[in-house]
Amino acid sequence: MAKVKLNPMFDGLRGRMGDMVFRALYGGSVAGRVQDFSRRVLSADQQVQIGRFKTAVPLAKELLADPQRRAECEALAAQLHKPVMVVAISLIMKSGH
Repeated sequence: MAKVKLNPMFDGLRGRMGDMVFRALYGGSVAGRVQDFSRRVLSADQQVQIGRFKTAVPLAKELLADPQRRAECEALAAQLHKPVMVVAISLIMKSGH
């Protein structure tokens, strides 16, 4: 993979543009082609994991709706340098829901 220093104007660019995807990775910006998952076949374990994640997201939103729990998640997120929602989902999934 080539590393290119983009004009600072493009530094905050995120998302899809045509057949290219721009994202943040390891403190830098990365551009790549949109991946084609149309022929991907998921294993049974992958399907279970996707189901667990789909269940965890609404539960994480409920958790963040409580001001006290949200403050706890925000403190942990700041410590881990991760988004609050990522921390909340992680806590839900580790709790076995």
